[in-house]
Amino acid sequence: MSCFPRLLPGLRALLFVFLEALALPARAALSGSLETRFQSDSHFDPGNYLEQWLTLDYRRRDENLSWSLLGNWGASGEESWMNLHRLFVEMRFLENSLSVRAGRFERIDAAGFYTLDGVDARWQADSGIRWNAFIGKPGRTESYVIPDRDEDVNSPDSKYLAGVSLSRIVTLNGFDKARLSLGARYHFSGMDAMKLDGGFSGTWSPGGDWQPVAMDASLVLDTRGGFIETFDAQASTRLDGKSQLWLRARRYGPPDRSATFQDRFYRYYARGWQMVLEAGYRQQMDARITWGGSLRGIARERGVEGAGLELSLNWQLDQGQLLQGRADWLGGDDEHTAGLYLGYQRPLNSRLLLEVNGALRDERSRLDGSRSVMAGEVRLDWMWTRDLHLSGMLELARSRGRLEDYDQLRFGLRLIYQLPARGAEDYR
Repeated sequence: MSCFPRLLPGLRALLFVFLEALALPARAALSGSLETRFQSDSHFDPGNYLEQWLTLDYRRRDENLSWSLLGNWGASGEESWMNLHRLFVEMRFLENSLSVRAGRFERIDAAGFYTLDGVDARWQADSGIRWNAFIGKPGRTESYVIPDRDEDVNSPDSKYLAGVSLSRIVTLNGFDKARLSLGARYHFSGMDAMKLDGGFSGTWSPGGDWQPVAMDASLVLDTRGGFIETFDAQASTRLDGKSQLWLRARRYGPPDRSATFQDRFYRYYARGWQMVLEAGYRQQMDARITWGGSLRGIARERGVEGAGLELSLNWQLDQGQLLQGRADWLGGDDEHTAGLYLGYQRPLNSRLLLEVNGALRDERSRLDGSRSVMAGEVRLDWMWTRDLHLSGMLELARSRGRLEDYDQLRFGLRLIYQLPARGAEDYR
């Protein structure tokens, strides 16, 4: 059954919003895009599906008013869906020192990246303190409808969320531009819990012949269990003009669904909560070649854990070509995992970009046995005109060694039309 009839109601709604947007006052600035996506997948249902995306951003400076919209309509052979990912209005007051946003919008904070249906207020005080207060219903980015999936993909920690945070520049001996932030979030109606978060960033100058050290740290404390839920602390310093040394310690949970080719295959093993300690070195050999290496220790909720090594290389070739390489090995307790990733980009002309990616993984675990993964991807991005872009992708993957292994073929097309910007500025 064709999926096109299922798209017609959504497309009519999209056309109505588009025409209404064109009727806005000419003195206001409006930009956006229309994007059509088609994907065919041999392994995951629904197989073939088609989506239409609309993005609109509006700004009227004489009234300090802006709004934004992001939505999509889609259909497969068996169902259709419609999602509203973003729709908010924002006003600025008190000479732009206070901004209030209401509707559905994205947030990035100590809780991660999520959407919030509610209100967010930000205030820059004369003392230099930045205040932020928000309340609403949270949702994960995975709440977007995934066709023919039975699992609950919209599973935030609670039904509602309220929080407040502040940050300010602090004066510390030996530090330059140090900023401290503190916050509190209360989850209620579902998982009632108070979580505290904090952060610090700054540059420490030890003096003498020592180079400055850039430092960043953040953590989230769960007061219900009395433990640190996540943390990330890192420090880096330049040894000379072309080399850098860095240290990092973190505890985090990667997203269940990966977005990029590297996430899905090169970092195939990185699932579940894990703690990572890393020490690395990066050097720019000349204007074209940068290489680096890191030693790491990983403790995981599941999967291979132990100590390992990662090497990386970025090589700028002639005529805008780019070659990237990544290799890693991790082992411990008679288990190991090894991976290799290679990526190549080449502009075929001023409007056409070719990208080729490949990855190999090998895993050996006493609990799960052995598994090998081999994958490749080819992408073409074509700027047809200044306003019209076409992108195509073909991906092949093969997994062997376990019951859930598979062969997969994915093909995708994206056609993006940048709407002619109206107003004083072209925001493209």
